[in-house]
Amino acid sequence: MAKKTTSETTTATTALEQTRVFVSETEVVLERARGALFPLEDERDIGIFTGEVWGKGEHLGMDVRWVLRFENEEFIDECVNPELAYVSGFDSKKDEVWETDFSGYTQTLDLDDREAALLATWIRSGYWLTRDCEEKRMLDVRHVRDGEEDGERVIAVKLRNDGLIVAHVYLCKNTHLPTKVEMKCCGSVETWKYTNWKTFNDGAFVFAETCEIIGSSGSTQRFDMSGFRSISSTSMFSSPLKRFDSELISMIKSNSNNNNSNNNNNNNNNSNNFSSRSSSNSINSISKEEISEEYGVEVVKCSSDHVLVRPFINGKDAGPFILDTGASGLVLDKRVADDLNLSTFGEVHVSGVSQKVKCAFRRANELQIGKLKIEKPVFMEMDVSHIVSGCAERVTGIIGFDAFKSSVVDVSPGKNKTVNIYPRGYFDDNASWPWQNVYIVSNVPHIKARFSGKGNHQTELRIFMIDSGAGGADVIFHGRAVETLDLENALLGKNEIRRTSTVRGVSGSGSSGGGEKCIKATLDWIEFENKGTRVEELKILLANGSGFDLSEFGCGMVCANILNSKRVVYDIPNRRICLLG
Repeated sequence: MAKKTTSETTTATTALEQTRVFVSETEVVLERARGALFPLEDERDIGIFTGEVWGKGEHLGMDVRWVLRFENEEFIDECVNPELAYVSGFDSKKDEVWETDFSGYTQTLDLDDREAALLATWIRSGYWLTRDCEEKRMLDVRHVRDGEEDGERVIAVKLRNDGLIVAHVYLCKNTHLPTKVEMKCCGSVETWKYTNWKTFNDGAFVFAETCEIIGSSGSTQRFDMSGFRSISSTSMFSSPLKRFDSELISMIKSNSNNNNSNNNNNNNNNSNNFSSRSSSNSINSISKEEISEEYGVEVVKCSSDHVLVRPFINGKDAGPFILDTGASGLVLDKRVADDLNLSTFGEVHVSGVSQKVKCAFRRANELQIGKLKIEKPVFMEMDVSHIVSGCAERVTGIIGFDAFKSSVVDVSPGKNKTVNIYPRGYFDDNASWPWQNVYIVSNVPHIKARFSGKGNHQTELRIFMIDSGAGGADVIFHGRAVETLDLENALLGKNEIRRTSTVRGVSGSGSSGGGEKCIKATLDWIEFENKGTRVEELKILLANGSGFDLSEFGCGMVCANILNSKRVVYDIPNRRICLLG
């Protein structure tokens, strides 16, 4: 079939607009964008849209190689550099978005993470403009407004069936191709800029040669395209079967010395691995006798609401670390990292209470907490010494998601706490406990609950982050929830005095780095999703800024005060937690 010229394609698109009955101006705008992305008219109605694009770029402050493969809505997106590697994908048969991190750990993406991954990839690949996407009714697409540039159109795109993440796509007035996409996810707005659009596959398809992702803090990731090719329909898009395992995470056997640096570097035969690397070492083969042994972790006392534990890095005492479910990874003080001569690479911007904090990565050979051993751990370099009060030693780091993701963490209530870290599956026989379903957003656990006060939140479940590192309150509601749920009027009398408190968090520099001003209030009760688990007489904070707002689905966080009053079992591999007592 002879190829159409650009002028012929434009004429065909205009004729289509004149003859087709459009429901709204949105369809006119979309038809022009579709004609620009698929210049050949016979390609626009193709049933299977497949391709593979690849190139180089910069991600997390490092040079990377990347490849994106797609077949209609399914995709696999890989990003690899010498230090870190991430792979994500969408398996339509299971309706599952998944991600594998640099340690080989694979998990299902929930809520904000799921929606953002689908929207960003479908827009980047061009699937959002295909007939297949339209016929399957995957997206809710509407024309919002004209952009700041003359003639620029802005299209709002979100998932159907109550999608909350909205991607605003800016279309060029001349080419009708996307120039940028703005999307709020996990508390901040990211901007995806597309430049240097080029035709591929004999003029059938147009793809942006350069994609830049600019964070709200100014961080920039760049992906430069090197090539494109069509691919045959395959089963490559099936999600991985292996879950909640990593070759780098294991449990040390009882006859190992927890603090013995001679065992810290390479002897994998002395550990019960969570992974399927060896069937004799897998968690499924651990005997009841082994499981009944002690899995205690040394706890360091402090006067604040934090839980402090003592890990060992490369066989050496690293000082007190905060055990923090609200931390998406591991954090280490620069002075300790330098003393241990840990390698430095890349950069990442971490969300604090009121700002983003720029950090370098540091890598160790091994991290040990109790009998949990993590090989080649990656830390974010940050000063957290100002967060905890009443500790005789300088607090030097944070133990976050890396320790929770493949084990079971059991924390007792009260000042004289005990912390135990068990192998995955340790509480599988305790199905009758009041387990609460967990949803992971940005590697932080969230649960559902309803709460007292005027409004439908007494019956309607809301989503809360579980943040054991946030002290000073039982619950904190972020500013967006305070406004949309009218919580100030629901929980405080009209003439009641508004007492305030300022919550401070990490800054990366040893100072408080500002904070979020909150109004003090009380709740009669909060009741969690399953089995009537309820906590009464709560001290809460109502924020009036953007701090604490890390999920479009969430309304706030359950904090250390509640968590310290209960025995809490964090069974993240089974996506559940339990509050006992």
